[in-house]
Amino acid sequence: MSRRISRATFLKGLLGCSAALAAGKIALDSVDDQPKFPCRILGPSMDVGHKIRDLEFRNAKVESPALDKKLVIIGGGVAGLSAAWWLRRNGFTDFALLELEKSVGGNSSSGANDVSSYPWGAHYVPLANEESTIVKTLFEELGIISGIDPSGLPLYNDLYMCHDPEERLFKDGTFQEGLIPRRGLQRKDKEEVNRFFALMGTYRQLRGNDGKRAFAIPLELSSQDAELLALDNISMEEWMKTNNFSTRPLKWYIDYCCRDDYGSSPQNVSAWAGIHYFAGRNGKAANAETNSVVTWPNGNGFLIDQLKSMLQQFVRTDAAVIRLEKNEAGRLSTTFYDTKKHSLGLYSSEFCICATPRFLAQHIMADPPSLDSSALVYGPWLVANITLKMMTASKGVGLAWDNVRYGSPSLGYVVATHQNITTRKNAPTVITYYYPLAQDDPLKARQSLTKIDTDEWSKRIVEDLEKMNPGIGRQIVSMDLWPWGHGMIRPSVGFIWGEARKKMQQPAGKVFFAHSDMSGISNFEEAQYRGVEAAKMVLAGAGIR
Repeated sequence: MSRRISRATFLKGLLGCSAALAAGKIALDSVDDQPKFPCRILGPSMDVGHKIRDLEFRNAKVESPALDKKLVIIGGGVAGLSAAWWLRRNGFTDFALLELEKSVGGNSSSGANDVSSYPWGAHYVPLANEESTIVKTLFEELGIISGIDPSGLPLYNDLYMCHDPEERLFKDGTFQEGLIPRRGLQRKDKEEVNRFFALMGTYRQLRGNDGKRAFAIPLELSSQDAELLALDNISMEEWMKTNNFSTRPLKWYIDYCCRDDYGSSPQNVSAWAGIHYFAGRNGKAANAETNSVVTWPNGNGFLIDQLKSMLQQFVRTDAAVIRLEKNEAGRLSTTFYDTKKHSLGLYSSEFCICATPRFLAQHIMADPPSLDSSALVYGPWLVANITLKMMTASKGVGLAWDNVRYGSPSLGYVVATHQNITTRKNAPTVITYYYPLAQDDPLKARQSLTKIDTDEWSKRIVEDLEKMNPGIGRQIVSMDLWPWGHGMIRPSVGFIWGEARKKMQQPAGKVFFAHSDMSGISNFEEAQYRGVEAAKMVLAGAGIR
């Protein structure tokens, strides 16, 4: 998922309804005494993307002369920004980064209003694993890791560690601590839950015959033992059945986890990816537990803002790349459409890093490498940022950072103001609500998102929230919706260690690819790794050590 720079202004009462009508529709509850609030559709520039897909710019000509650079980076998500960051660290500055949207960030973009900043997608990063050296390098540079203790463990900035309480689950009419179902379990349920997590603990510590961790981050560093890789050839659902995990609470939790990280259900997620969710994270810190995460009010938008401040001079936004091809001189020509000026521009370069989703790369390249497009399955999402006058009370454990309802098709909501150390009770807040369309056919789900109905979705969201926090609908000041048609790639059965993903990693001449698609798992660490790997190829090609 991602966030674009919505910058929605805080709408008090019904002020600003005219602006909301211009962008979308006003959401009205069917019951007359229910409150009314403005609901807007924001979201990525799907119209421009569809024009690129449909080759509407095929015969357009560039009038202005080409701009010369050693390298052009296409795409300003985490992969593109990470490539730029690594190049700059190594003294390579002859490049330009082109981004379609009004701001960089991709699935890690964010927004803000008068109450708080908030994420439009990715909202945390786990503690960095020992093998996640590039993540640690960035964290040290940004002060997220503030030092090393005498035993060699990193010290994380306490302000960035997720504050308590971190998670709670609404089940059987009340909230419990943590997201693993604990309330109302039968003896068999408890035994299966304990057995499952004991097995995941074993996988977390397991190393293959090649000495590598069985499940590493980035995943390319994982063991290549055939027995482990074979887990990619069956679904997580099948693996659960084979290992006699059948209790309903555990199956719900596994389903939640697959929808949370992969935007898909266990029947469509590879068992290798499903186990990686639990066994991959192994980060350690002197002042935090292994399962801790770092987060900010605007989620991973914090990281984007830091990278953007370093790289501003290289970035060109509102620049939709429509064509990438070799020119007569043997160099690369990158044609882009300026969405502000409504004109075409051109860059000439020796190298290119294509840091877009791979389905888009296939559309903009004049001579794209062969790729099995059927292997690329993307999960659609809807994200809603909801401004509240105040959070309503609920039964059980008090408000946490992450709040989930057992049995809900949504993933619940994250509280943007949770990390604010000055947060006061009964004060205005923003919650970010996540809804992966995991059960639907991806194509049909994407089509439904292009025709999104604010009345329908706002009602569905409020009904879900009311079950956890009765009366919350009356506290809503505004609701902004962000549809992600291609929210994240799904690690389908056979994709992680299959031939299609291997081919995706191969460069096309001096065009290098960088995107989490190439890992099959959409998260910060994988996107960063792909960006840095592409940057290393450029440095090698340019003769820079």
